[in-house]
Amino acid sequence: MNNFLAKTLASINALIAVVILAFCTLSGATTASAQGGSGMFVIGAIVGAIAGIAVAALVCGTIAFLTLIERHLSVIAAATRQPQGQ
Repeated sequence: MNNFLAKTLASINALIAVVILAFCTLSGATTASAQGGSGMFVIGAIVGAIAGIAVAALVCGTIAFLTLIERHLSVIAAATRQPQGQ
């Protein structure tokens, strides 16, 4: 069951990154537009996208790194289960 959950999380990791990026971009755009008028929409979207990239890199990068470690450990565990002459 743990292996299934790890593979599922690895599969949806990119989707999570896109959702984080879209949310931060829209949030930055609407906040800047509300405070500074419609001209600030693009600037807010750019700042929000930069912040979204940073957050997605931290969150999804950590998930990807842990997934990579899990894959390497499963390969090592499988190698230790095999008999030594093969």
